[in-house]
Amino acid sequence: MKKIKLLTGLVALSALVGSLTSCGETATDTVRLGLHLNFGAGAGYSAINQGFFEEEGVTIDAQTGEGPALAAALVAGQIDVSFMGNGVAWNYFTDKQEIKLVALDNLTNDDKLIASNTGKGKGLTAESPKEDLVEALKGATVAFDQNATPLTFWTNLLNTLNADLADSEKLWWTDLEGNNLPEGLSTYEEANKVNVSQASNANVGVAMQNGEYDFCVAFAPVSTTLIEDSANFTMVASTLTHFPETYTPSTWAVNASWLETHEETFKKFMRGLVKGMNFRRDNPEESEKDVEVVTAGTYTATGAVDIAQWLGAKEQLEILNDGRAMQYVENIRASQTSAEMSDSVTAEKATDFSYLKEACEALA
Repeated sequence: MKKIKLLTGLVALSALVGSLTSCGETATDTVRLGLHLNFGAGAGYSAINQGFFEEEGVTIDAQTGEGPALAAALVAGQIDVSFMGNGVAWNYFTDKQEIKLVALDNLTNDDKLIASNTGKGKGLTAESPKEDLVEALKGATVAFDQNATPLTFWTNLLNTLNADLADSEKLWWTDLEGNNLPEGLSTYEEANKVNVSQASNANVGVAMQNGEYDFCVAFAPVSTTLIEDSANFTMVASTLTHFPETYTPSTWAVNASWLETHEETFKKFMRGLVKGMNFRRDNPEESEKDVEVVTAGTYTATGAVDIAQWLGAKEQLEILNDGRAMQYVENIRASQTSAEMSDSVTAEKATDFSYLKEACEALA
């Protein structure tokens, strides 16, 4: 029986799924696992609740939290493996290389630009000409979480919209550090500025409903709730509709020092995780329930199954073998802007897909 214990800060789930095997044997391989409170990490939740880690003889000591907190804990060695959103993926590309990117998780279409039907985006749809969206964004107010995946989405969207424009016509904005972005414009015309505000995903939906912004970038379940309210809100851009070639998947990361001394345990963990990926791919509604069971109802995953293409062993091998996996890692690297990144840490140096490939070949 799974025990769940709540702590302040990060939520620790004492999910001792491998502590007792079906034969009554005690497992000795423990992995301290970080999980986001979202369906993106669903493969991990299903691997816990469906007993896949247990089958591999792995005990999971899991904790849930926000992306930046989990990334910091992983880098510090306070946890061993974690699900990673793209908002903190710059941690893969630092000189110290405390963590390694070991698996891609999904091809997400989760982040979406949503317009208020009473704001500057009134009348826009996802099929509107690019020129109309550019014009609506000039001087508009936009809210999103700059510490999470919406930042990557926003960066890619502006790059796409600006691609064929002269510098004097390009959209720009100012980030939390006061930097004018995109960098390198010869001129930053005030008329072309987009007024971006910081707001967590949890708060941005309420702010939109209160009429505080013209647009927001949100992800499920907030994006789903807003889009379903079609009388008041409209989805006007997504990765799939505006820049599918720039997919920046969520990932799974391992602490590099821990991996050096626990390689066999990690191989077992990866087999359990890939089983979870296969289960989520084939049974997405059941995987939603796994998230809710393991989190003891602190997160509701219902309605999230259509936000991405969920990769299983077969799909992982396809993108590993045809080169798309490394292209997606290149996309991840190109989307990062942290000053802590190093030019010398390439996508190849940041990754080790050998454990994923071995597990997928055994389970495809």
